[in-house]
Amino acid sequence: MIIKKKPSNNSILKSIFFLLISGLLFPPAVSQKQHPINLKEIPQKKVRRYIEKRSINKMDDFSAIHSSWNNNTDESAFNINEKIFNLKYKLSKVWGCYTHADPLTNWSGRKIRFGLLISKPSNSVTYRSNPSPTEIDTGQVYFLNLRIIKGLVNVPVAFEITRIDYSTQLIEFSYLDNNKSQGRQTIQFFNNPDGNTMIVHRSYFKSDSRFRDQILYPYFHKRFINEFHRNMKKLVREPEFEVAFKD
Repeated sequence: MIIKKKPSNNSILKSIFFLLISGLLFPPAVSQKQHPINLKEIPQKKVRRYIEKRSINKMDDFSAIHSSWNNNTDESAFNINEKIFNLKYKLSKVWGCYTHADPLTNWSGRKIRFGLLISKPSNSVTYRSNPSPTEIDTGQVYFLNLRIIKGLVNVPVAFEITRIDYSTQLIEFSYLDNNKSQGRQTIQFFNNPDGNTMIVHRSYFKSDSRFRDQILYPYFHKRFINEFHRNMKKLVREPEFEVAFKD
């Protein structure tokens, strides 16, 4: 007959103490710190470098990302560039399209390529391979690659959507505070008497280079926003964007 020895209270206490110490010194692998951005999911080298240089890929909380424009910013210190677009569609459909379009579509073309989208409110990341958000929202941060001279020169840019005003049909987004250019852009929608929609795209910008502000920015900015609004014009023709804007 085999007699099993009952463990003493001291043995049990020693075992518990050993497990507690082991857990403190050697935490399980699942608790190790994981960075939320997978750089391999971003196809553009310049966008990856932009994110790495600013350690955005090492952030656990994206609320640490800040835009370059705030309520105390003095508009008079910025250059202003404005362009007007007219769409032969009613305001409700155009507004619904611009606020609900897939960012992979409206920010992708020959001159602009979508790199990454970060949502500060949900602390989440959207890649090209992920399902896109169903509508734009404040706190979304877009990382784009701007292709110049057919891609011979690539410039990364990042901006945050800082305001969506449903009463005045206005969308505002600001460059991040570590961009080469500082400032914001606004896109506002107006109902024309003929039932069509007028879009006013206004940019407030400045940098540490007069040549960039006076020559480069206006020239290339015009081409980039032209492509963006052409993409949106194609989308607004689709019947699924018959979305009434919110009051």
